[in-house]
Amino acid sequence: MRTEQIELPASVRSEVGKSASRRLRREGKIPSVVYGRGGRPIPIAVEESAFSRSLSDATWFSTLIKLRIDGVGRADSGPTVMIKEVQRDLVRQRLLSIDFQRISLRESIHTQVRVVTVGQSPGVKLGGILEHLTHEVTVECLPTDIPDHLEADISQIEIGQSLRVRDLVAPPGVKIVTPADDVILVVAPPVRVEEAAPAAAEAERAAVEEHVEPEVIREREREEESS
Repeated sequence: MRTEQIELPASVRSEVGKSASRRLRREGKIPSVVYGRGGRPIPIAVEESAFSRSLSDATWFSTLIKLRIDGVGRADSGPTVMIKEVQRDLVRQRLLSIDFQRISLRESIHTQVRVVTVGQSPGVKLGGILEHLTHEVTVECLPTDIPDHLEADISQIEIGQSLRVRDLVAPPGVKIVTPADDVILVVAPPVRVEEAAPAAAEAERAAVEEHVEPEVIREREREEESS
């Protein structure tokens, strides 16, 4: 469970707009906004290096964050937030903006939790291919009860069988709200490489012989002339 909060320093943005955001990014900062729970939106900037050190991609949407915003309240009174949305440049692999949402530790929220596989599939051992179709599910729980991940046990999955959301086991206090019939993973049959048809192989041999035969004939004619 994520009962701890990470601390993330931030500063209030005095300027907004595309030009100001581009300038911040050149300075190694991420333009961001804090909103929610009836409070006014606060435009802030977060150091990209500090953000990357504090959070991994896999835990962006399930981590409790204590923001330390310069110039807003006391140093120990920053809002507790979670990441609602992240925009990034997929080509340059750079973060463009972050939306933080204020939360209450006493109110349930909806958030995304990643799904990881555990165990060894007998179908995979026989050559089947494990296809992971759903990597995250939505859960409802208190912020302090958010699990690091949910486990998908594949130890009984044979070739042609699948594991669905209803097969996941959530910890106490956590409700999975993703549709129960959604497929998490499937073990597909192995891909077989078909042998070349005999007719095709015969045609290939004929083409080779057709190419070689004139050379053999000319060689034989030269031998007969010299004898």
